[in-house]
Amino acid sequence: MTRATRTPVLAALMIFGAGALARPMAAQAPDPNAILDRAVATYGHVQTIRADFTQLVEDPMLADTQTSRGELFEQRPGKFALRWSDPRGDLIVADGQYLWVYLPSSAPHQVARSALGVPGSQGADIIAEFLDHPHDRFAVAYDRADAVDGRPADVLVLTPHDHNAQYRHVRIWVDRADALVRRIEMTDGAGTVRRFTLDHLRTNAAIPASVFSFTPPPGTRVVDATESNE
Repeated sequence: MTRATRTPVLAALMIFGAGALARPMAAQAPDPNAILDRAVATYGHVQTIRADFTQLVEDPMLADTQTSRGELFEQRPGKFALRWSDPRGDLIVADGQYLWVYLPSSAPHQVARSALGVPGSQGADIIAEFLDHPHDRFAVAYDRADAVDGRPADVLVLTPHDHNAQYRHVRIWVDRADALVRRIEMTDGAGTVRRFTLDHLRTNAAIPASVFSFTPPPGTRVVDATESNE
């Protein structure tokens, strides 16, 4: 995994007289590469993740904001699930072979399926998306200090090197205590903002296999999304 080679610049303070001690010093922003590397290293030791999530979507074109909630599950490698409680029944599941998208709140009779690991398929793991070799794919900058659910965090801005990426930039909130990512905010080319906030985050706990299993309900039509993208 790529490691940052840049080290923080140590500021030298030269005192020419007693009055210099009273002059305020500008605070130096933390090194964003070091923060990102710590998050990557921490994520590398995680086998499972389970957390409650809140998703906020702001669409400037429609002047509309929508909020939804559910639970996020991850079991590395290859298994991931978002299961909504509001709207209840909506889900995205990666079972290691296929990615399933079933959103009965908007399309009750259709299931989208795509094979994982083939050209045209899209993964669902929103954490791995930004912590898998990020220096190869993003320019990183420090944004600000913030907090998530009362926990101090550093906010980083990731800008894709690929101008054709599906998002213009991404912000991630890295917990200062444990280096886990607790919020992800994606802004696409149209200015739509999608923000995931993770609460009650637990790592390396057992997750039932059924969480990563999905069978299309009777009467639904399965659309192969991989073929439709070719």
